[in-house]
Amino acid sequence: MMRKLHGSGKALQAKKWDVIILFSLILISFVPALLFHFNTSTGGGEKRIIVEKDGREIFSHSLEEKGQKYVAFPFEHNGKTFEGNLEIKDGSVMLHRLPEEIVPLSIHEDMGWISKSYEIIVALPIKLVIKIADDVYNEIDVST
Repeated sequence: MMRKLHGSGKALQAKKWDVIILFSLILISFVPALLFHFNTSTGGGEKRIIVEKDGREIFSHSLEEKGQKYVAFPFEHNGKTFEGNLEIKDGSVMLHRLPEEIVPLSIHEDMGWISKSYEIIVALPIKLVIKIADDVYNEIDVST
């Protein structure tokens, strides 16, 4: 199985083992993506919505797999109390628009819905993070 590959003026010989090694390296390149997919939890336990502000948990609520509901949670920023609104629908959650005085751009609203434990919603100006946690223990820490 000898093939000639034409390069810049010279003919290169590709041997059988060259092709095998090349395809092996291509297949190995898919391993990290597969490991990430199989190590993420598939939802064996109860899922919870966790709201953190400045790295501290300020609110927690169960994530229902069916139906639709709205949940409000209070939080403080620069000495003032504000209210955030979460929409929960069919196992997914979305953060509604926060007041413009603390978050001038609505980037967090454009993120849309999250439903997996490795997805997050972030409102950077006030360091607010919404994530989903479940009861299944996972050795991989995706937050660091």
